[in-house]
Amino acid sequence: MAVVRERLQPAERKPGIRCGERCSVSISGEPLLLRWAESFLFAGCSALLLLVARIFPHYWYFSLFALIPFLYKIIISTPGESLRLGFLLGLSLFGASLGHSLVAAPFTCLPTLIAGTALFSLFGWAAGWARKHWGFSPFVVSVLWVGLEMGLLRFGFVGGMLVESGTASQLLHSLVGLLGFIAASALIVLLNSFLILAVIKTLEMVSRRGKAVEENQSRRGAISAWSPFTEKVYLVPEDRAPPFCS
Repeated sequence: MAVVRERLQPAERKPGIRCGERCSVSISGEPLLLRWAESFLFAGCSALLLLVARIFPHYWYFSLFALIPFLYKIIISTPGESLRLGFLLGLSLFGASLGHSLVAAPFTCLPTLIAGTALFSLFGWAAGWARKHWGFSPFVVSVLWVGLEMGLLRFGFVGGMLVESGTASQLLHSLVGLLGFIAASALIVLLNSFLILAVIKTLEMVSRRGKAVEENQSRRGAISAWSPFTEKVYLVPEDRAPPFCS
């Protein structure tokens, strides 16, 4: 078998690809397309929730859990994939927000789209890098979001991405007036991060319980398959002693 493997390996090698290295793109490019589609699904869900909270002030509470799909995907992604998630989130959010203005005056709105997308891409990569080296921390994510808000402020985005629509809520309006929109946004991101941790812990508990149920069922199946054999072995009538003459 060793000789056969040595003969087959050179024929299986492709030029430009190291032996044992997994190719990220197939001939048709389908895996890469699927990865982008999956990232867009998570990032697009967060962008949609943020847009609903910004466009419809009565649904301001959507911002309290809008980042959950985005952060969940970052937890299970590499920094490179997190960069892609941030890019898609920023592109979806600003592309939909600018919308008509981007079509009517592309040269005026294009720098805004590029700057916002770049900042969200940087935020996604930084969150993924921090998760890889230190683990997922809600406080680290909230600090990174503060840096994102400050960067957006320098480019003219006033009001905060998460609390702009929150003025419809008296509680959030008071919180913004007391702490400022950057600190209020950090608290909302902190809440999103703790919620995603709660979701992950719940999924882990459900998975463990499911595995325990499967193990119990397999044990019961083994016992039920073993019991007829035991009946045949242990239920054989014993030999009786000969009767004594009275």
